[in-house]
Amino acid sequence: MDFVFGLPRDSRRKTGIVVFVDRFSKMVHLAAVAAEVTSVQTARVFVDMVLKNHGMPSDFVSDRDPRFTARFWQEVFTHGSLCRLRIIRRRTDKPSA
Repeated sequence: MDFVFGLPRDSRRKTGIVVFVDRFSKMVHLAAVAAEVTSVQTARVFVDMVLKNHGMPSDFVSDRDPRFTARFWQEVFTHGSLCRLRIIRRRTDKPSA
């Protein structure tokens, strides 16, 4: 995953793109983004373009861009509906001593 900025402005005033590449299949997903794109916006693009179509990747390679913080991953797991855990507590007939 990487960004390319400094491109000519499109009709929606976007001047950059975010790039997602599957290293195995070489499939590329591109999305137009604003120069001020946040980690939350990037996470939503990732969920909508990659996660919903291909599932969670086993590896995730990026540079040290500040957009790839814990906030990015929190948004991926929240927006991607990956936080659905069900906790089951079993009742026992005999209490422990």
